[in-house]
Amino acid sequence: MKKNITILFLIFCSTISFGQIDLESILEGGTADAQTFMKGYLKPFAAGFGNGINGGWYTTAKTHKLFGIDIAVIANAASVPTSAETFTFNNADYTNIELYDGSSSAQLPTIFGSQALGDRPLLTFTDSGGNSISTSTIPGSGLKEDLGYSVVPSAMVQLGVGLWKNTDLKIRFVPKQSGDEFEFSTFGIGIMHDLKQWIPFVNKLPFDVSALLAWNDVKSKVFLDADDSPTQALEFNTKTFLFQILASKKLSIFTLYGGVGTSSYNSDVNVLGIFETSQSGNFTDPISLDYSGSSMRANVGLSMKLLFLNISADYAVQEYNVFSVTAGFYFR
Repeated sequence: MKKNITILFLIFCSTISFGQIDLESILEGGTADAQTFMKGYLKPFAAGFGNGINGGWYTTAKTHKLFGIDIAVIANAASVPTSAETFTFNNADYTNIELYDGSSSAQLPTIFGSQALGDRPLLTFTDSGGNSISTSTIPGSGLKEDLGYSVVPSAMVQLGVGLWKNTDLKIRFVPKQSGDEFEFSTFGIGIMHDLKQWIPFVNKLPFDVSALLAWNDVKSKVFLDADDSPTQALEFNTKTFLFQILASKKLSIFTLYGGVGTSSYNSDVNVLGIFETSQSGNFTDPISLDYSGSSMRANVGLSMKLLFLNISADYAVQEYNVFSVTAGFYFR
């Protein structure tokens, strides 16, 4: 399963085609302006991934018996809203980059935005020597067209173990995987605890109620041009936190489940290596960005159990809505 998750990660990052992003042209305006520009351009990817990996932590509010286990593969798709396909470029936010037509602001494509030349306004870049060049803003990555949808996919493998006092320990773990084009690792931990046992009137109700607390840490690096520029890489690290009150009801082979709570993420994106520009010289490790977000989260789902096999799907409403599918084996 760990190998499959790593392959999914590599396929996703290859699909993004970061190598198509003309970072050198953005760096003509200097690193400060490049950081401001790239923060708006990459935001939907960071927000979508941060919201997405918080999906799939549970498929029932019923805890395991002592030392019961489950192991599952989780696939998430965070929906990127139409409003996130562009970001606002304001001349006042930049020192050496401005709109060519003299406008004070414009909507530019994000990484999920349009690749059409007509949707890419001309920008003027001025280097430290006062030399200027003009070129169209960088296009979207083509990810929306490649996937067919504006989504940020993610995948996890998760193990659950029943402990004492109706408590489940959930672990997400992939040790560091390295290849010619990528590095990837993840570790996450969650605690789900039955609440009915502590509340006299609730323990008589015909459904299960639990609380879930979960944290996840994903570290990744994609080498942009492993053959010709081996130092150039995109480093992407994300930490997430989730708290929800859960409820579920078993109906024959089906279980209806849902929860409400909060979801948050913190991500850092670093562009590493040496980048050469035609006007402004070389830049080393030019981009370092931080993203964070939090929102209320509510989800509802349905699972089906056939002997030891459990298959489920749920939909979460939050900052970026997330659809999750889980398949695994449960031994309660």
